Amino acid sequence: MLIIGAGYHSDSLRKEYQRTCYAACRKAAESLSQGGNAVDAVEKAIIELENSPLTNAGYGSNLSWDGLVECDASIMNGQTLHFGACGAVSNVWNPITLAKQLCIKQCENLSLGRVPPCILTGPGAKIWAERMGLQIVEEQKMISSRAFRNFKHCKRKLKRYSVQNDLKFSPLDTVGAICVDSNGVVASGASSGGVSLKHEGRVGQAASFGSGVWAVMSRDESKPSIASCTSGCGEHLIRTQLAKNSAESLLESSPILGLDKCLKDKFLNSPFLWDIPERLGGTLALKYNSLAAEGELLWGHTTKTMCIGYMSTEVAKPKCVISYLPPKAECGHKAVVSGVPFKLTTQCPVLQWEIKTEPTINGSL
Repeated sequence: MLIIGAGYHSDSLRKEYQRTCYAACRKAAESLSQGGNAVDAVEKAIIELENSPLTNAGYGSNLSWDGLVECDASIMNGQTLHFGACGAVSNVWNPITLAKQLCIKQCENLSLGRVPPCILTGPGAKIWAERMGLQIVEEQKMISSRAFRNFKHCKRKLKRYSVQNDLKFSPLDTVGAICVDSNGVVASGASSGGVSLKHEGRVGQAASFGSGVWAVMSRDESKPSIASCTSGCGEHLIRTQLAKNSAESLLESSPILGLDKCLKDKFLNSPFLWDIPERLGGTLALKYNSLAAEGELLWGHTTKTMCIGYMSTEVAKPKCVISYLPPKAECGHKAVVSGVPFKLTTQCPVLQWEIKTEPTINGSL
């Protein structure tokens, strides 16, 4: 199962979003069919999104104030409960692969009692990636023509206003994926280039524990496994730890009511966002019962739209839908929640998403 995020999705790019979503779903399903696990599938799906100039992750990410790409990414393995993340990375072609390697290395023992890092940022992350043999590129190769045009557009807009906080530039661009495999292992991943014109070194929810991703595989077959990933304004999601909260909300007797309550009580009405006029975010989550081999895929958002795609290895074609807030609902003040059930026999569904918003006036950076 797959989603492409919460934000604003232009009707003119609808087919492109769908094609990107389909391609990522198929890559994940292919990984599972070839014996990969949930973590592998999440990585493959997000690599496909990072390589697309349409998304704000990896190549083509939003540019910082100095005109550079700085990416965040993370993966959580629900079986081991290990987490790996990188932040403000400029030269790594696929940040999600770096995050995956950091997650895997959590199992290793280092000499002299040293502890393997689970989060690396900036130049240190690049050095570690080089040691792991990951693809390193020049900073300019991460910049797409589309991202550069948007960078120039935002800079021009900024010059028209004497107060910088009168503008809001694309705060909701993130890609991500969640998956449950045939062994019942759940995993979650996220990748983001962050907000346009962000300060150098800024790290968003895509690299923050409990905020961007969450995955917990149940050790008790009578209890469900859960996973989620989030998208939206990173600072809002970090303050509210929306990934962890939204995943755990599915443990309620009615998952869809639980997620709806979570978005209202722990996001829209969160005391941690008391000073935020518009609370912008979205979440994709799954609940899986291994005894019944069935589960639910749910999504919710407070943004205008959310693009969702999903696929099982047992079907030939992914499905893709765009979820909308009700016409009279005010963006950042109301939430919409929906979902689909699924059942597994041999292999798993995979989910993934990207948030795409366009610059808007009125609001703050």
